[in-house]
Amino acid sequence: MTVRVATVLSARTWEPMLVAHATETAAVRVALRAFQPRDIESRSDDIDVVVAGGEVAWVTPHQISMWRRLGLGVIGIHPPGDRPAAALLELGGADEVLPDDVDIAALVQAIRFVAPSERRTPTGSRGSVAAVVGTRGAPGCTEVACAYALALSRQSSVVLVDADVTAPSLAVRLGVAPRPDIADAADSVRSEGLIERSALREVGSLDVITGSHRDEEEPVGDQMLSGLVEAAATQYEHVVLDMGSDSPSHGLLECLDEMLLVVEASPVGIVRAAQATRSWFGPTPRVIVNKCHHRSRDEVVRAVRTWTGLDPVAVIPRRARVRRYASAGRLPDLRFERAVGSIGAPS
Repeated sequence: MTVRVATVLSARTWEPMLVAHATETAAVRVALRAFQPRDIESRSDDIDVVVAGGEVAWVTPHQISMWRRLGLGVIGIHPPGDRPAAALLELGGADEVLPDDVDIAALVQAIRFVAPSERRTPTGSRGSVAAVVGTRGAPGCTEVACAYALALSRQSSVVLVDADVTAPSLAVRLGVAPRPDIADAADSVRSEGLIERSALREVGSLDVITGSHRDEEEPVGDQMLSGLVEAAATQYEHVVLDMGSDSPSHGLLECLDEMLLVVEASPVGIVRAAQATRSWFGPTPRVIVNKCHHRSRDEVVRAVRTWTGLDPVAVIPRRARVRRYASAGRLPDLRFERAVGSIGAPS
């Protein structure tokens, strides 16, 4: 069997030399020269071994462990004498770690050695990932995200992540210090391949990752956020993202199992929800109607159904107690939590 190889495009000479050797000798077949992580993940059925250089920014321990879970052999390449790069490749679980001045014939031999004799099955299980998204205004997205995560945490391990890049509010809502934050958690994934306890906050039965309020720094990028979410899904049974009114990036969409759209029970809220669903992409959202007066419940449900084409999975009444708890930085009101939790976990 000819071993099918994916290389990670690199400015260093090992990568074009390996491709040229494969073309000339047919010792292995280069099936893909990858520019981004998703190139490999989307073609994983056509690949046996990944050869990746540690000088590439996104070749992290987490990314290597992802390839391993997909059943791929991994060879890490590092500049000669660069022990930190070699250590990161080893940390991710690369089958072989070699300097990039290795003889190409020896590299091919290593590729053939680590190629799985039969397709590996992914090890371990992956938790579900749910994004809670709101329309413009204040429909109560953060409150719903907190309540939903808390309800799930009664029976499962859950991490709640403030993924609202524009206006992170989870730290203020829960009354916790702004650090550690999502940047610290992303850094731990990049260096260690997992979210370390030092990057988490314990709030009740939840683990929480707050958003970044570092005015002097750029927000966490899409690629780092996607890596963080995937790492969280390997450590927890449920990952809940408070997205606010931000739309998920393409990379993050690939991580999601469900989306919850929070709609304020008002004419403006319903119109905004209709606009959002017309341009919707990603999983079909489950609609949660929030702040509904009990006397207008049926009318609101009909309007949501008419204008969005979706049936609400929960209609939550307006309660002064919910606002009081939020203002005091307390966990969500128990009745509110039960109302949100009634929709159940992602299937």
